[in-house]
Order: sequence, then structure tokens, then C-alpha cells
Amino acid sequence: MLKEMDFLPANTLGRLLGYKGIKLDRTTLIVHMRSVRAALDLTQSSEFAQLNERWYGSQLTLTLNNASQSIRFLKKLNAKEFVHILNKQIAISFAEYLSSLVATWESAVVTQYPRQSYLRELQQICSTINKGYKSDPATWNQFLSDDLIKQIKAIIQFYPVSYEALQNHHETIHLGKRKAFFDCVEANPLTDEQRLGVLRSDDLNMVLAAAGTGKTSVMVAKALDLIDRGLAKPEEILILAYNKAAANELKTRLERSSNKTGITLDKTPHISTFHSLGRQVLRDARISTYMSIFVEDPLKLKQWVTEWLLNYLSEDISRLVDFISLTPEPVDPFTIKTQAEYEAYVRDNELRTLNDELVKGYQELVIANFMYLNGIPYTYEARYVSKRRIEVGFDYSPDFHLDGTDIYIEHFGIDREGGTRPDIDAIQYNEEMKSKRALHIECGTTLIETFHYEWVEETLTSGLERKLKQLDIKFNPINSEQLLEQLQSTGKIANWCDLLLKALASIRVERLDYDGMLARFQHAKISQPQKYTVLLNALHEAYVQELKDQNAIDFDDMIIRSIDAIGQGLFTPKWTYVLVDEFQDISTARMDLVKAIIERGPIPSLTVVGDDWQSIYRFSGGKLELTTRFDELVGPYSETKLQKTFRYNNSIADTAGLFIMENPEQYKKHIETNTKVDGSQVYLLDDKVGVKDGLYQRVVEVVSKIKSVDNNASIAVIGRYNYLLNESKAALAQNQLVQNVSLWSFHKSKGLEADYCILIGFSQGKLGFPNENIDQAVIEALLPALDAYPHSEERRLLYVGLTRAKKKSYIIGDPTSPSAFITELLAPKYDVNIHSKAFQERYRKIFKCPNCEAGYLKLINGKFGGFYACSSGKGCRVGKARVCSECGAPSIDNRTTSDCNNQDCRHSMKTCEQCGRPMKLRNGKFSDFWGCSGYGIQDDQCRNTRKQ
Repeated sequence: MLKEMDFLPANTLGRLLGYKGIKLDRTTLIVHMRSVRAALDLTQSSEFAQLNERWYGSQLTLTLNNASQSIRFLKKLNAKEFVHILNKQIAISFAEYLSSLVATWESAVVTQYPRQSYLRELQQICSTINKGYKSDPATWNQFLSDDLIKQIKAIIQFYPVSYEALQNHHETIHLGKRKAFFDCVEANPLTDEQRLGVLRSDDLNMVLAAAGTGKTSVMVAKALDLIDRGLAKPEEILILAYNKAAANELKTRLERSSNKTGITLDKTPHISTFHSLGRQVLRDARISTYMSIFVEDPLKLKQWVTEWLLNYLSEDISRLVDFISLTPEPVDPFTIKTQAEYEAYVRDNELRTLNDELVKGYQELVIANFMYLNGIPYTYEARYVSKRRIEVGFDYSPDFHLDGTDIYIEHFGIDREGGTRPDIDAIQYNEEMKSKRALHIECGTTLIETFHYEWVEETLTSGLERKLKQLDIKFNPINSEQLLEQLQSTGKIANWCDLLLKALASIRVERLDYDGMLARFQHAKISQPQKYTVLLNALHEAYVQELKDQNAIDFDDMIIRSIDAIGQGLFTPKWTYVLVDEFQDISTARMDLVKAIIERGPIPSLTVVGDDWQSIYRFSGGKLELTTRFDELVGPYSETKLQKTFRYNNSIADTAGLFIMENPEQYKKHIETNTKVDGSQVYLLDDKVGVKDGLYQRVVEVVSKIKSVDNNASIAVIGRYNYLLNESKAALAQNQLVQNVSLWSFHKSKGLEADYCILIGFSQGKLGFPNENIDQAVIEALLPALDAYPHSEERRLLYVGLTRAKKKSYIIGDPTSPSAFITELLAPKYDVNIHSKAFQERYRKIFKCPNCEAGYLKLINGKFGGFYACSSGKGCRVGKARVCSECGAPSIDNRTTSDCNNQDCRHSMKTCEQCGRPMKLRNGKFSDFWGCSGYGIQDDQCRNTRKQ
């Protein structure tokens, strides 16, 4: 009996002669001639047998295991009949083989959504079938069934295979098949884009959903579609929501839609927040989930941080001195390139000394703190012994006066070559230095000079110490107990603790260790990066140890430790489809959890849903670049954009969309609206109503007007800060207008809507909008990267606010201190309905401060009468203006006059070029002349006169 053997190579078979030694036994071709024996398994055939006529006889060619085998010198007698019988037998197993390829293709391309990870295998299937069929179509058609040939032809039409063609094929089939489902799954039929968002289940998928375009509908419909088509059991679907409210909404919507479509759910998909999921993973992994007292009571956490800080600083006086030097973050003024940049820095960053004064620059802060620590009493910017003007419009006030002496300190912002900050005229500045020195000599006062270059060379305080001791100034250093008491009484310890709490949260959510922190500080060019790293690493280690001592976890641990549990195999994910909501706000830790689920699970399809235009939670770890650089940071993906909104009209869509897309880092979307209107529905109003709290009175006025024409409408007042909302609420309550009026912060308004929205708080400064008081540089360095476009996250916040309104948006701004957003929205391209005269260009020019780049003049009723103060505060060199005696507009001081800024008035008052006081026309012995009104002041007489 023949023993089954491995296939013989073609050259061996080629030596076979005769025909009697070959026979077919079911699926085995038995070759037995002379000394050669072989049993050829026909189930391994990947092609049909071929018979070719040669002069020496017939040649039989078989392809077994993708290798060609030939039998030559066969007799022609009955050869064709034999091969026919042979191919009928081959066709049985070959058809099974082809059917398996077709089944794989159908499953991966038609039943399931084609994935990019399957592409190479699908290309191989198509190439194999195409090559085989086209090499011998007659034989294939003869021996294979018509149905199989039909399926084969359907596949080879894709050769050569492209992923886009497979996508289109799948989508075309199921857009038709699932039409009834898409029409009824939600209250309104899904849009074409929403349907594609439901169908697309590549390895990685992103659904970019502009405001009001129905992203929740897509998530609900996608889960039900997967279940209804048998692609996943409910328990194999994981849906992750940003917060508990969003998770509950998804559960409610899913139940309602399943009832509506008649899809019975014996179980429901796992719908959860990230923290809830993390806690569940830890429980399943038998890891303690006892929650720290810090989670239940944030005040306890602040108390712990305060206690830790006090102990840390008390242990070593050098730590205390270091900490004072680190807060606020040192800034080199020579790195500031423009006047506007400098003004914003001073205006929006509170540089407050240990003695609780507000100063203009970090180097002045260093000098003030040095004197305070050494017990040297001083006054900041005290009035000089004589009212004099060295700079136009500005009374001379030296930086510091040592109390009880005639000694003054001036800090000059020059380098060793006399160079100045880029926006300052170096020649003029050096001339003013000479004038100040001369004035001190004239008045008999002592001037101590310090310089910017001393700070750069780290000799500022040592040099000042030497200069003070040369003048016999006594040093009486404050002890550490007194210093800590002062720091606590002035609120600095509390402020520092707030800083540390923010830093700790950022370290946790970004999962930073010592090296990670140091690298970020160095990249951000933070001064003294190692000192910050040592401090914050010590805090983080102490916090982790405290949690261990409590045998407890916090919210961050729910995610961080669950990642570790999955990585260690203590929990194995079973989900085949994972959906993530609000992806634009996902943090590093949350993304790491998603990656762990994908890598350790059954390779699920991941769909992320979000809107890069609405990324507003960077302060809590939101990492927008995971959305805008998804392909690079996560992987190749299929993208769907939802661009049709049913919430707001085309006017709001156009204004908001144009505004947000000014930032080139944002995805481009072209929003189509269901509601069309003629004319702008975005209104710009001023807050000048003629009363003290004009803003809130304007809110009352707008709400009242809306209710008079649309009494049942929903109205929302949206503000950047809670105090604006509280004051608005009080004003509305006083006028009995609270009903149907919601009050939202911009952050909390996300996901909400109202018929009419009133947006408030648009002024300059750290309490304005945009908020120009960027978090401390240290926190900025620890937070996720921010794109370089100005106010990028604040722009997204305004987009969120604008798109809450269904009908009209009202923006109320301060025309005498307009925010950067108001200035931008005044451009004609935004088509904003400018409803207030105060925003007309001519009117705005009256209140523009001529002494700085961005400041506007605001009327202040002071103790000695009215004056105008610049909105740039200490960032403006002059900072003040007189009130014109004729029209009440700002009057700007020049060298010898003060001129009204109102072009329609232009009243001019003569002023003294030496002291700035008004000049009076006096009768002289020979002719009339102008004399300074300070002539009669005994303690500081000014005798300056001028010819008429």
C-alpha cells in the first residue's frame, strides 16, 4: 500500500514515464511509476489542473500549496477526460477555499465596516482571486457555481484595492439597507453626515461635531445600530462620557431610542464616566477604592497643602527665601518686544510685595522685598519733595523713598551699554536719567541708583546692600516667624497654596515625574527650573504618601491606578466597540486609559466624538492636540464632520464660525443651518446707560425688550465670571424679570441652549473677556500644550457662548475699555449689528489713551474731583488724564498744554512745563504773561512764567 509522502519536486515528477502509474483516489492523486511513489493531496490545490499538449506527449500541471508541480510525458489517450475528472475533484476543495476568502471579504467589507488594519489582507485576497480567475476564466466558470462566480466578480472589481473604495462600498450598501432605522431612531431623521458617523467603525474614527449638530444622536444611534445588526452584544459596547450628567443623558436617550425603534435590550451598553470606569476596574482587580477625605472635602486638601507648605518652609530658612524669589515667576523685561505686550504684562499680572504694595515690574518687587526682609522702612512711588515733571504728563515720583530720610532709590532699566527695552527710546530714556540726577542735586536729596544689568548679573540685591550701608542705613532683618506671620496675614501663603493645588492637579492629570516636570520647565524657559521641580516633586511625593497613609485613592488615582491594573493583567477589557464623548477635552491620563483598553482588549473599534472648536477645559487637563494631531499621536483614522445644525440660524453660524476659524490650528468646517434669516442676529451693545452699574441696567433693558416681543422665550445671561452673573441676577430680581432667565458661566453653558443669549463682561484686563491674566507661567508649563494663536482657548469659549442662542445673541461690552474680542468683532467681515453709538470709531477715538497701545480712558470720581484713568493701569507710563472743563471728555497733557481729546471740542488749557499745574494769565509791569498757578504754594512754590 502506498504511503502518503511529501510532494515531489517538479524535476523529479518530470522523469515519470507512462500513464498506468497515475490514478485518482477521491481527493488524492496517486503517482506510482518505476521507483517514484507519491500521494498528492488535491485539497491543497490553489488553482485548477492544466493539461498542455507537447510533441513528446501531454503535460499535467498542478499548483499545490502555491507551488507548481508538473508531470510530463503522459500519453494523450484519455488525458483530457482524466483532467476533467481531476478538476471536478479539485473544484470541491477549491470552492471551499474560495468561499472562505469570499466569506472573509464579506465579513470585513460588507457585514462589518472595513478597517485599515485589514487592508493588507483584503488586498491579498482580491489579488489572489483576480490573478487566478483572469488566468483561466473558462475553467473557473466551468467548474465553480454561478453564485460563487458572481461573488468572485464582485470582489475583483475592486482590484487594485483602495481603502476609500471599500469605505464607499460599505457605506452605499448600508445607507440603503438602514434607511428606515436612520429615519426613526431619533426625533428627526438623521442627516447624511450623522448616518456616516454611525456607520464608520474603522480601527480609529473621529466624529467632529460643531455646536448643535447632534453628536449625542450619533452616539446613541451607533450603539443601537451595532446591536441591531448583530455586530456587538450590548455588554460589548463601552461609552465614555465627560461627566455624570452627560452619562445620564446618554442612558436616557438610548432607552428612549431603543423603545422607539423596537430594539429590545436585554442588557445595556456600559455607559460611564472615566472615573466611574476606573473605579469599576479597580474593584474587579481587587484593589481598594476607599476614597480619600480630600475627595469629599476639598477644604481638607487645601488645609493639608497649607500645613505641608508651612512645615516645608519652616524647616529651612533658605527654602523660604527661595520661595519668595520664585513667586511670582521672574520676567526679564528685555524679552518683552512691544509696548502693548509690556502694558498687558503689568496690567494683568499682580506684582505685590511682601509689604502688600502693587509695583510695576519684577525687579522693583525684588528691591522692595529685599528692604522688607532687612527691616528698612520705605514708601513706594512717594511724592517727591518738589512737584516736577521730567516726562511729559507725568509728575516725578522716584521708585522708592526711605522713610525718615532724604534718600530715594531709582531703578533704571538699562544694560551696561545704556540700551533699553525694545519699545523704549534709549536716547530719550538716558536723557531723562540725567534730568532726574540733576533734579536730586538741585533739591539736595540723595539718589541711590540700581540697574537692570545688575539683576541680570545677579548683583542687584548685594549691590543695593552695599550702597545702603555706605549711607549708614541700619539693617534689622526680620526673623522667619515674623515673616511667616506676615505672609499669612497678607494672604500670600493662601495664594501660594492655590498655586500649589493647581500645580498638583496638573502633575497628576499629566502623569508627570521629576524628569517630566523639569523638562517642561526648561522647555518653557522658566527661571530657576530646578528649584521649582524640587519643590513640586516634594509636594507630589508627600501627597502620594498621604494617600497611602489614608489607605485611600483620589479621583486621579481612579484613572491612573486602573491603567496600571490593566497593564499588569489584573483586568482584561472585553469591549469590542469603544465610544468616547467630548474627546476635545480628554486629558493625558484619560487617553492613556483608552489606549490601555484598546491594547489589552479584543482590538476594539474606537470612535471619538467631539468638537475642537469647543475645547475649553485645558485648565483641568484637556489636551486639544490629541484631537488636532490625532493622526500623529493616536493613529490613522476615518473622519466624519457633522456640519448641519438645527439650533441656531445662519447669521450666528457665520459670525461664530468665521471668528473661530481665524485660528489656523482649528479644523475647517462649513456649517449649514436649518434656519435661515436675513440680516445679522448678533448685536453689539455698550454698557453706558448713565447709571453707576450700567452693565446690569443694560441687561435689564435687553431682557425687558425681549420679553415684550416674545414673552415665553427662554433667555440666558452668560458671563465669564460668577460675580457678573450674581449682580445681573440681583438687577433682574429687582425688576421682577427673573422668570425664564438662566444665568450661566461660559464654561457651564456648554451643551445648553436658549432662544436668546446675552453675553456680558467684555472689557480689558484680568477680569475681562478674553481673560488676559494667563495662569502663572509655572502652571502654564505643566498644563497641556496650547497653540500659539492669541487667546486661542478664550476664542473657543466665546464660540461656545455665541452658539447657545437659537434666535439672537446680544454682546454687551465696554466701549471705553473694549476687550480684544470687541475690537475684532467691529471689523465689517463679521457682519455684527453694531447697535450703540459708543462703538462707532469716532466716539471710541475720544477715549483712546494716547500714551499707550491698548489702553482706554475711564472716568473716575476721585477724592479731589474727577479724572480719567487708563485701563492699562501701571502698564501706562502716564496712566491719567484731566477732565476737559468744556465738554467733560479726556484732556491729554502735552509739554505746555492739556488738549481735549474730543475732535468736536479741542479745548486747550495752558499748563506749566516744569510742574504740570495750570498756567494763569497775569498782569505784569510791562505786559501780560502766563504764570504757574503753583506760585502761591509755600512748601513747593513754582515760579515758572511764559510770555503771552
